Amino acid sequence: MGIKHLWSILSPFGERKPLYELQGKTVAIDLSCWVCEAQNVTDNNIQPKMYLRNLYFRTCYLLLMQVNPVFVLEGKAPQLKLGTIASRNAIQFKDTKSKHNPKTVRSRFNTVLRSCEEMLQCMGIACVKGTGEAESLCAYLNEDGLVHGCISQDSDCFAYGAKIVYRNFSISQQGAQAGAGAVDVYDIHKIMNETKFGRNKMIALALLCGSDYGTGVFGIGKEAALKLFECVSDDEILDRIKTWRNNSHIYEIFQKELADKNVCSSCGHGGKVQSHIKNGCVKCSTTKGCDFSKFKNKCLQIKNEVNIRNKALEDPNFPSEEIINEFLIRKDNVSKLNLQWTQPDLTKFVKFAVKHLQWEYVYAFEKFLPILTRWQLLHKINVITPSVIKKVRNPKGVPSFEIIWTDSKGLYNELIPTNELLDVNLEKLWSTIEPQQLVVNTYPDLVRMFEESKAKPKKRKKVKNTIDDIDKMLANTSISEPKVKKGKCKTIESYFKKAVMNNFKSEKVSNSEQNDSFNLDLSKFGDESDLDLSDVVDEIVSRKLNYLEKVSDSTNINLNTSTFFITEAVDEDLFEQSMVVTKDSSDEEEDSFVAEYVPLLTRLQCKS
Repeated sequence: MGIKHLWSILSPFGERKPLYELQGKTVAIDLSCWVCEAQNVTDNNIQPKMYLRNLYFRTCYLLLMQVNPVFVLEGKAPQLKLGTIASRNAIQFKDTKSKHNPKTVRSRFNTVLRSCEEMLQCMGIACVKGTGEAESLCAYLNEDGLVHGCISQDSDCFAYGAKIVYRNFSISQQGAQAGAGAVDVYDIHKIMNETKFGRNKMIALALLCGSDYGTGVFGIGKEAALKLFECVSDDEILDRIKTWRNNSHIYEIFQKELADKNVCSSCGHGGKVQSHIKNGCVKCSTTKGCDFSKFKNKCLQIKNEVNIRNKALEDPNFPSEEIINEFLIRKDNVSKLNLQWTQPDLTKFVKFAVKHLQWEYVYAFEKFLPILTRWQLLHKINVITPSVIKKVRNPKGVPSFEIIWTDSKGLYNELIPTNELLDVNLEKLWSTIEPQQLVVNTYPDLVRMFEESKAKPKKRKKVKNTIDDIDKMLANTSISEPKVKKGKCKTIESYFKKAVMNNFKSEKVSNSEQNDSFNLDLSKFGDESDLDLSDVVDEIVSRKLNYLEKVSDSTNINLNTSTFFITEAVDEDLFEQSMVVTKDSSDEEEDSFVAEYVPLLTRLQCKS
């Protein structure tokens, strides 16, 4: 339990942090707290000695996160705590016999702690035992800087001098208390800076409200104690409490002033309250009412302290010097303690787990091997030999290697019975997952071999062989003259046939050119594109050199016939010539005109 109400006062200053923030640190652990937690929530019929199982897996979690745990065992219980221990034993063990025999008050609990210590020694974990309470030794280690903090549920660690306390430790992934590897961190320096609530006030709270060493003052609660602490500093609080019994005359004067009806309860000056409300107070320099801003708060503080004092002095032993000395006076010298992680003993642990945890040999070996290999990587001492790196892993985002180990020294050849190895994958049994940085630092050659095996081989460039090239060139080279390709021979008949066809085409073209050079074919208007000049170009290109001679007769035509206004009478103008129907046309042809065309001049004469 510790000091009553202390955790509720400090809870606003606790910070929930992940356990990986403890990496590289050394922490002192109150072993009795972990054992009590396991015994309170576990049915022994399901898992015998559940406290050992929880202790093992919690410790493994810290070790694999590179946190160095130091377990602190309970020493001899102080006489002040015998009553508290007896009541706890009555609840936990259903036996109050130890209440009448202080020497055996922790006999059962000490047996449990010894079995825990035996298992921790197999793991190579440092276990220390003080002369008194475990939380006191945790606090001494923390105060002297040997550990970074204390893992404990007891709030009186602060009263013993602890600087940082880790509470509500959890590695569970399920349940209401699951933190997935988290802990509440309480820093006394932060608490002191924000509330001026230090170690001495915590001891005073233990005197007033109660702790494992006393029940406190009857009728005094947390709020009354905090109001008292507001007007007294941390350095003065214990001396102030000690003067309550000796300086009784001072508090008698306070009581008389508070009880005097001729003294204003608002400002503390002479006169009644009703008189000051109507006429004011001379000393307050007011004409109506009085200045109660200072005295009223002071009066309330005095009343609170007097009330606490009166109740506390009803106990003739208050304040208990034994309780104060229990927290302030050291009982252990921690400067010579060895807190290093030593070599784990795989053989001893497997035998211990089979006997006390009822594990199989294979299961115990599989669970303990990662502890041995991690110690080996940290201390660079070969107990077993790394055979090969199998693959890269990233558990929880940590770059790691899966390593397969071998027992090259034959230390564990007969550890596991043969019948348990029949259905076991030996490669998987001897494999562990280790952080890459540790493996690189300890086995750089092993890492280099793994990287070389995973590297993709470079494509080899083909080196040109000049001799092969020369052979190919000579094979494709011929010293004989190249063969001339022979054309196809044509017969004389095809030649004459082609000549006759060309002659026929040329005569047809010459006749059409002479007759149609100035005739317009009406069928061409509107049927072709204006931009398509291919027919014109073909006509020009196909004309013969004597073309101008054949059309020389057309130059004799009077130019007047080409004008719009007729100056002389002519039979036909150029337009009419273009519209003259050929005499060769017949009615049998589908496209010939039937009506006879009347010349323009004749039509004009008829109209006149």
